[in-house]
Amino acid sequence: MNGIEQRRKYLVVVIRWVARIFASLLVVLVLTIAIGEGPPNPFTQPLPVAIELFGMLAMWIGCILGCKWQGVGAILTISGIMTFHVIEKRLWLMGAFPLFDLAGILFLLCWWLGRLQKKD
Repeated sequence: MNGIEQRRKYLVVVIRWVARIFASLLVVLVLTIAIGEGPPNPFTQPLPVAIELFGMLAMWIGCILGCKWQGVGAILTISGIMTFHVIEKRLWLMGAFPLFDLAGILFLLCWWLGRLQKKD
């Protein structure tokens, strides 16, 4: 294994751990809000809000699963946040939502670099 391969392997490990820590903090944030406010019932909400709640659930599950399976976590997290972007009709969302974008991108990057590493 040459120096470039070692650095790439180290980079994948670092990105994986940054993504795991970051996603874990987001999971705790959402859980704290859900406990403090009480979990909302999506079936009693207007349709756009119900869709956003299911998108939030997808993001939350994606952050949890992404700690073990980065590809699955990336797909769920990114699809959940894209639901918000489509429903809100905005490219930039306020609050903690850009952090979910970042978590999904980190999982995707980690998965992609890991696949490149396996091909070599």
